[in-house]
Amino acid sequence: MINFPLDTVYLESVDSTNSYLKRIIKESGLARGMSVMTKTQTSGRGRLGRSWLSSEGDTLCMSIAVKAPYFEGFTLLAALAVYDALMPFCSDKNLQIKWPNDIICNSKKLSGILCERVNEYTVIGIGINVNDKAFASEISHKATSLFLLNKEKFDIKEIFKGVNKSFEDTFSRYGFSFAKDAKAKYESLCANLGKEVFTQNLNGVAVGIGEDGSLLLKTDGGIIPVSSGEVAVHNIY
Repeated sequence: MINFPLDTVYLESVDSTNSYLKRIIKESGLARGMSVMTKTQTSGRGRLGRSWLSSEGDTLCMSIAVKAPYFEGFTLLAALAVYDALMPFCSDKNLQIKWPNDIICNSKKLSGILCERVNEYTVIGIGINVNDKAFASEISHKATSLFLLNKEKFDIKEIFKGVNKSFEDTFSRYGFSFAKDAKAKYESLCANLGKEVFTQNLNGVAVGIGEDGSLLLKTDGGIIPVSSGEVAVHNIY
């Protein structure tokens, strides 16, 4: 594929890795796919406009730009790639995906993903708690790290390389689509399914994933697809 292997960039500090790649795409363009990581991110962002809190030197802050047609379920496919990259470090633990794209372990958030479309590129921002030993009080009850899970430190650059390889493998396997086998794998890993979930306007039991990547809720009014917004899961967050 045209995007792989990705050109890689290592930065000491940047406002956000997504913003860095978006500026390059808008100002000069990219000849091929690019992946960037930074030691310090001063204005990291998560889904729904939230700030992404990171610890300098302990959190992997990275973004990947891939030239591909955007498709429904793109962000879920990205979650599969990050899941596969982290699985070797959590093989004996309960590693799952919380819809749409949080990677959780033992019901706590290990990684978050933010996808943004810029011209013909999709920029995939990824934050992974690697060597974080503690978290701010407002998120300490729902966050974890590879260090806390394994009681050992990891080489963040090696994990960065592993994530890049996992994206290459994922897109090579499924193509640029949320294919039937990708959906089946995602459903087998989705922490929401079979649980009561809550949105701003709905509550019901999550019973499946739609072909477009939506979360299917069984409610008193029937099966309703949820395609965006905040989804809370009973006994997770």
